[in-house]
Amino acid sequence: MVRWSKLPWDKLENWGVSLQAAKTALAAGLAWGLSVWIFHAPRPYFAPLAAILCVQATVAESVSRGVQRILGVIGGIFLALFFTHLVGLHAWSIAVLVFVAMAAARRLRLGSLASSQVAISALMVLAIGSQVKGYAWSRALDTALGAAVAILVSALVWPPDFTPDATEALRILAMGLSGVMEGIQNDLVRGLEPEEANRRLKEARAIESGLHQARQAIHRAETSLRWNPWHRGDRGKLKELRHALTVLDHTMVQVRGIARTLFVTLDRDVSKPAAALPTGLAERLGSVLALMGEALKSYAYLIRRQDQSAALRLEAMVEAAKREREVLLQEAGTLPGGGDGARFLDIAAVLVDLDKMSQDLMVSARLIVPIVHVQP
Repeated sequence: MVRWSKLPWDKLENWGVSLQAAKTALAAGLAWGLSVWIFHAPRPYFAPLAAILCVQATVAESVSRGVQRILGVIGGIFLALFFTHLVGLHAWSIAVLVFVAMAAARRLRLGSLASSQVAISALMVLAIGSQVKGYAWSRALDTALGAAVAILVSALVWPPDFTPDATEALRILAMGLSGVMEGIQNDLVRGLEPEEANRRLKEARAIESGLHQARQAIHRAETSLRWNPWHRGDRGKLKELRHALTVLDHTMVQVRGIARTLFVTLDRDVSKPAAALPTGLAERLGSVLALMGEALKSYAYLIRRQDQSAALRLEAMVEAAKREREVLLQEAGTLPGGGDGARFLDIAAVLVDLDKMSQDLMVSARLIVPIVHVQP
């Protein structure tokens, strides 16, 4: 099965041609032809109409739209038949019918589409059904046929798989977090100032939008795989992506915490930032952040490629960062105030965030690709 993402639809869309339009046209033509063949209807326009309205971007959306339309039409027909025996066709009876139809659909939680469809069907049957024999059930059968054709076309003709889009969204998020870490590292090497620390904190907070986009992309991917007969194998990949999203969510919190802690540390004495974070400690901390930034890059590559070498590189970066953290903790203990000093506690808080980040990344990496060490 050729992937949706590998088809040249972007180029064709420049000419007004899209896969969605092609599938909709195919479904409409099939619905008309089948209705003529099965029901011998001379003008079965409700069948292609239902097909046009029910073909959606994903199979799951087509199923939902089709079910809502069928329920709406059938519900409207029953309401109209009930009203026909009670009252005639009047302005007030139409108003009452539409009100009751929409209220009943809402009470039954049929969805917004079904709610309007119940009212439309009831109105059409009440107005036309008394004049055209068999109109109500002809409409119901054509609608059911059109919806069924739409669902089949959506499922069998290049159903989309948005898993690659979700993978790319997570990769971008991981690279963004890596960029913030490397930015802080560069500032530490040059001599971190409170203004720079505050800017990095704002950058870390801004990544929240990337997390939101990744979450939406995964939801979209989940929808695209539901009822999708061609891409069932990607459901395992989607489970990994959901776990990766959780890991990157935690990582974002930790990166934000690191940036905030450094800002608070420097902001205690704006006039003497070097005293708040001595050069040696700043460089050592920068080294740890650089290693974790590289680890996040490896994780980003691992999400996309599931490559053993990326997992091994991630493990190497995390182990190197761990060794640097241990040295940094010892050096921080020599600061004025020792283990009870404010600066030591700030550095310890940063190291705790880095330790949590390391653990999350390694657990996730082992779930994506089991890390196998080759014995010399």
